[in-house]
Amino acid sequence: MAEYMKTASKNLQASLELQKQWHDQKAVLTQYHPGQKVWVLEPVAPKALKDKWSGPHLIVEKKGEVTYLVDLGTARSPIRVLHVNRLKPYYDRADLTLLMATGEGHKEESDPLPDLFSTTEADGLVEGVVLADCTTTWCEHTINTGDSLPVKSKIYRQPDHVRDCIKQEVQKMLELGVIEPSESPWAIPVVLAPKPHSKDGKREMRFCVDYRGLNQVTKTDAHPIPRADELIDALASAKHLSTIDLTAGYWKIKLSEDAKPKAAFSTIGGRYQFTVMPFGMKNAPATFQRLVNTVLQGLESFSAAYLDDIAVFSSTWDDNLVHLGNVLEVLQKGGLTINASKCQIGQGKVVSLGHLVGGEQIAPLQGKIQTIM
Repeated sequence: MAEYMKTASKNLQASLELQKQWHDQKAVLTQYHPGQKVWVLEPVAPKALKDKWSGPHLIVEKKGEVTYLVDLGTARSPIRVLHVNRLKPYYDRADLTLLMATGEGHKEESDPLPDLFSTTEADGLVEGVVLADCTTTWCEHTINTGDSLPVKSKIYRQPDHVRDCIKQEVQKMLELGVIEPSESPWAIPVVLAPKPHSKDGKREMRFCVDYRGLNQVTKTDAHPIPRADELIDALASAKHLSTIDLTAGYWKIKLSEDAKPKAAFSTIGGRYQFTVMPFGMKNAPATFQRLVNTVLQGLESFSAAYLDDIAVFSSTWDDNLVHLGNVLEVLQKGGLTINASKCQIGQGKVVSLGHLVGGEQIAPLQGKIQTIM
């Protein structure tokens, strides 16, 4: 028995070392210096198992290889020793803008953005948003396909009336500046999909590019998408809520120059490529979530975002107005616009992520219940 225990212990140690080697392949040890501002991950009382980022706090001293003395500024425990895994860098708004801006040089003064609440009426498949030069400068979308050969697929056979719709939508996107003629070796077919809702009883269609072939050779961006249940829990306890819906959010993000040819698509009328991030790409949600998280950094105590759905939650009406103003200000700085018709401002309960939340309550939408019944 002793021999068996010795062998089992030896095998366990070998397995642990193998796991450590596998983990350390992608592990990066973050270093901090005294005086640097950081976020601190702390448990939320009375929910000991639920953590929340707070800050900014100052690094006082490096105690060990992975531990730091951090000034939390609290009377009960002003300075604590924290592991590096509970810290992350804090960036001031000006520094953050310089970090995220693309291209050479960052202009502190930019052209004025359009009215944050402005919307444009439009019929057809493409939302009526005049983009012009209103894309964000905070990030751009890249498509990493490694050494993969270009993906090229034949055009799908379409009825005559569908061909006419495709031509109309291509012309609209050319006018909006979101696509341009292409000579790329990549070529993806397009399809039209029915929208879930229709206007005036007319069945509307959505212009879609079948990026499945491109997605298969695209390397995954592992940026996490927030958990919907945690966001719903955060909203349920608030007394005053506001929700913001971003309009044409994906089209606010430019494609990098090497990504544009990979976004090419084919129609009967010719080949075109997107200049902004289109729908249907594998890593588009991760890129957009990263942008929104960056724009809202520092406002996490009263705001949260799930892709293009942003919620502002407060305990008082006055606080909600102030918090809403702060969120709208950073959205404007980030080059994002909102769809005012879908916003809910200063409500006790709001519809968010398929639920009615607020006032310490979470309830499913009656329409969804009826669908199931």
